Amino acid sequence: MKIYRYNISDVTQNELDIWFGAMSEERKSEVVRIINEKKRTSKIVSDHICRKAVSEFCGISQDKIVFVKNSYGKPYAQNLPVYFSISHSADVVICAVSGKEIGIDTEKIKSFNPNAAEKFATKKELEYISSAQNGFFEVWTLKEAYFKCKGTGLGADIKNVSFEILPNRIICSDSRYECSFIDTEDDYICSVCKEL
Repeated sequence: MKIYRYNISDVTQNELDIWFGAMSEERKSEVVRIINEKKRTSKIVSDHICRKAVSEFCGISQDKIVFVKNSYGKPYAQNLPVYFSISHSADVVICAVSGKEIGIDTEKIKSFNPNAAEKFATKKELEYISSAQNGFFEVWTLKEAYFKCKGTGLGADIKNVSFEILPNRIICSDSRYECSFIDTEDDYICSVCKEL
């Protein structure tokens, strides 16, 4: 597993122009329809970071990579033995790449409604959230990373998986997956989940 991270505020216009030029026509048309400049930049950086990760992992040229999506919208590199996951929040775009299914999620720490946790957290997770400084974002990013790894996206079954966050490891109720936190910027939480 390898992690790639960009802060979009550090990306130059020249880099954006080059990366936009490397995108598929379909993705370019998606980008030009985005009105918000920051979201447009994030989309271009996301495409580039995925191309770079897959290219380096597989040892092939970026122009040989074709992205496709499964029925839930999870992206894959067509006909390549690689899995990747992308996440962005505020100024950070982060990508995980692996030889097995993988999911990653990052969130900028900000104010939130504590009652929102009841929609996604189990009773034990709620106890953790109320006692840990960044518990809300830790549990949320773990859930997101897990469902991205499964390739289904978040759904009604969000409470069917639970996490026990211990000082030196995280126990996922689904033993087929291993989850952990990734060191990142101080005001972000990042979780990754990989298939064993």
